Parts: sequence; C-alpha cells; structure tokens
Amino acid sequence: MDSLLAIAPSLLALVMAFTTRRVILSLFSAVALGFFILNGYQPLATSIAIFEQGIFQQLEGSNAQIVIVITVISGFIYLLEASSTMRAFSTLMGSRVRSAAKLKLSTLASGILIFFTDSGNSLILGPVYRPVYDKLKICREKLAYIIDSTSSPVCVLIPIISWGAYSMGLMEQAYANEGIDKDGFTAFREVWLYQLYPLLTLGGVAFVAWFNVYLGSMAKAQRSLLAGELHYDDTTTADEALSPQLQRYGARIVVAALGTLFVSMLILFTLFVSQQGGLSGPTIRVTLALSYTIATLVTIMALSRLGLFSFSQSSASFFSGMGKIMPILCILVLAWTLSDVLTELETGAAIAALLQAINFPTWMLASMIFLIGAGLSLATGSSWGTFALVIPIVVPIAAALDASIPICLGAALSGGLFGDQTSPISDTTVLSSMSSGVNHMAHVETQFPYALLTAAFAFTGFIVASLTLGAAPAYLPVVLMLLGLGMAYYALSKTSLGRISEDNSAHPAASEISGRPV
Repeated sequence: MDSLLAIAPSLLALVMAFTTRRVILSLFSAVALGFFILNGYQPLATSIAIFEQGIFQQLEGSNAQIVIVITVISGFIYLLEASSTMRAFSTLMGSRVRSAAKLKLSTLASGILIFFTDSGNSLILGPVYRPVYDKLKICREKLAYIIDSTSSPVCVLIPIISWGAYSMGLMEQAYANEGIDKDGFTAFREVWLYQLYPLLTLGGVAFVAWFNVYLGSMAKAQRSLLAGELHYDDTTTADEALSPQLQRYGARIVVAALGTLFVSMLILFTLFVSQQGGLSGPTIRVTLALSYTIATLVTIMALSRLGLFSFSQSSASFFSGMGKIMPILCILVLAWTLSDVLTELETGAAIAALLQAINFPTWMLASMIFLIGAGLSLATGSSWGTFALVIPIVVPIAAALDASIPICLGAALSGGLFGDQTSPISDTTVLSSMSSGVNHMAHVETQFPYALLTAAFAFTGFIVASLTLGAAPAYLPVVLMLLGLGMAYYALSKTSLGRISEDNSAHPAASEISGRPV
C-alpha cells in the first residue's frame, strides 16, 4: 500500500487533535478514514465496517475485562470522594504540620498516598492545605504546583488503578498487533523505569521543597505575598465543615477500605501464583475487579453502619462513578480500533521506511516521541487521549527500526504527562488551581518553568537510555537525571534566578520564608 495512504489516518488523528482539541472526534475520524481506505472508498461498506469489523470487535476477551475493571475502580474512587472520607483522611494527614519545609513535603507525601485518583487528589488536598500555606506565608501558587505535580504523575506509575489498567490495555493491544505475545502487566513493568517525566517530576518537587527554589513567576508571586501586595479571591464556595462523625471515623474508613483492597490483592495474587505458577493478564484483571469489589462492599457497610452514608447514597455514588468514566472508555475502544486499522494499513512499517530514508538516528527516536507526545498533550490537555493516539503507532515504529519498545513507550507516556500537568485546558491543572484558590493562568505560568526544566532532563534521559541500552542497568538514566535535576535546583537556589531575597527581616513571617528550611 502507498505509504502516504498508510500514514493518512494517524496523521489525521494528530492534526485534528491539535486543531480541534477533541480526542474522541479525532480518533473516530481516523478510524473512519482507515476503514474508508481499506474498503475501497465505498461509503456504505465503510460505515458497516467501522462497527462490525472495528468497534464491536474490541468489546470481547481481554478488552472487555479491562473495561469492567476500569469502571469498578472508578466507582470505588468516587464513593470515597462523595462520602468525604478521603477529605477526612487528608485533613488528618495535614493537621500536624508546623514548619514550612514539613508542610511542602507533607503535601508531596499526601499526593503520593492518594495515588488512586488524579482529580480527587486535586480536589482533596487544596482545601486541606490552603489555610496552612496562608498561615506560613507561602504563596498558594506553590501549593497548586505541588498538587498538580502529584496527581497524574503519581497515577501513571501505579499498575493497580484505572490509569494502569488503561495503559496496560493499550500496550498489550499494540504488542499483539505486532505479533508479540506480551501481557499488559509485563509491558508495564518493563516501561516503569522509563517513565522519566513523572519520576523526575516527583523528585523535582522534593528538591524544590528542600532547596526552597522559586523560579520566574513563582518568585514574583512569593515576593508579592510577603510584601502584602498579593491577595487571593476566596469568594468561591468553601467546602462544608466535616461532621464530628466524619472527623472521627472518616480516615479510619479509608484505611479500612485500602487495607481490604491490598489484603484481597495479596491473597488472590498468592492464590494464582500457587495454582498457576505465575501471574497472567487475565488473573491480574480478575484480582483487580474482585479486590475493588470487596473493598467497595466493605466501604458501603462501614459508611452505613456509622450513619455517614446510607446504603442508597453509597450505591448511587458508586454507580455514578462508574458512569463518569464513560468518555474514557470511548477513547479506549476507539484507540483499540485505530490500532487494528493501523496494523492492517501497515502504518508502522510505512513511517519506519520514511525515517530510514532520511537516516533518522534510532537513538533519537524516544526523545522525538516524547516531544510529539508533549506537544499533543499540551494542545489537547489530555494524557489519556495522547496515549491513545501515540501508543498504537510507537510499537510498530520501534519494532521496524529495531529500537527499544519499552523506552519508546516510556517516552509516549512521559509526553502525555507533560501536557496533563501544564496545559491550561487539562482537568488536573484546572482543578489544582481551583482547589488551591489561585488564578488559573497564574498557576499555569508559575508552574511552567519547573515543568520545562523537568522536560529538558527527561528529553536528555531518553537519549541516555537509548545509547546505554544493554550496556548499563535500566535504572541508570533515571538515577543520572535525578542527580542532574537535584544539582540544577541546588545551583538555582544559590542564585538570584531561584532564590527569594532574604531581605525580609521586617516581615513577621520572614523566619518561615528565608533560608533553606522553607
């Protein structure tokens, strides 16, 4: 098939995603074009094939299992959010913070512990920590940055939540279309150390907190706050105060729910290993579905027994949470369909042939994938949409060019995370600014220098990973980049570019702001 025709659907998906910022429309249009080409440009045959040979074929086998797992997880998460037990849990975690350094690190730790929801992370942590940041005279923009940096960058690293199920499903399908027998969990484990952007983002937050680094607009906001010139608009509706019952039992319910979840997983994983000698994709999905179901039932019973949430309220919240994931399921099904279409068109081989024709260096492939993913996610504000657009193309290209598939997949995931954190139209970016009580564009502007520095090290890290593949341990690139990022932040903390002037002695909170302990 002509190489231009083979590339046309994926190119259409990327162009439409950039211009319309509508991922579902972009994916569906690409699928339609692909079937139009495959069916000899016949409109009726194309319309039938889109559903008969495309979408309907995706809702069976392992794909159907993934859809069920994601919906159950979504219901469980929303139940904890709707019942305010997660807010009680987070409030307890932040109630004993006294110093500014501990405050920032506590915010980081809280974001990591609330690993199973990106949007919930933002909504929960903002109201909890905002009064403490105000008390210690730390600008709320710094709070919004930390919250945003611990939402999706944490979630994408966890295999047992909806993020993991989603990315594993895409990777497993992409491998299968290349004739490679690899289950999603194995692919996820291989990719984990190459998710350089989220790993460096979390390390960067720790360095920023410890070295007290204020870059660009963040430094301006902090100086304005200390000078009494920065005032926040708190006219938005505040969260209702937690009831005495929630204050007493809310955190315990979360601990019980998560404890039940992890114990169930441990028992089931142990059972499957003893019976089958290992874990496969189906057994992992069965474990996730059953464990989250058990944890949901335990949560519902605890809420009802303590009078915090009636059985009908809990059931309604659970099913409402399942419904909220529907747009993501549409993206996932269309991504699977597009992956099949691109396999039929041999798109990966066509793109690889073009790259070989221009002598494109293989060691630059992962870094370029990262840049493409970063640009796409920045334009669309969707990491999941970016994964759906990029991953089906990455595996065949890497295989055809004899490049490392795990490194290239890590670059695709990392690129998607960049825009999810920085795009002004990303849901987590919007929620982080809203829950922290700061102007949305102020959050975008103050966060961007940190994200850009992290992206520069991630870009370099993918080059290092590609050049050292097979000659050094897989963890070497991320370790080297973390060391480099830490040294960069330390150096910035000693210069006017990243240090707040210490001439704040007249300010009553100067002892909390100046110097490294902040």
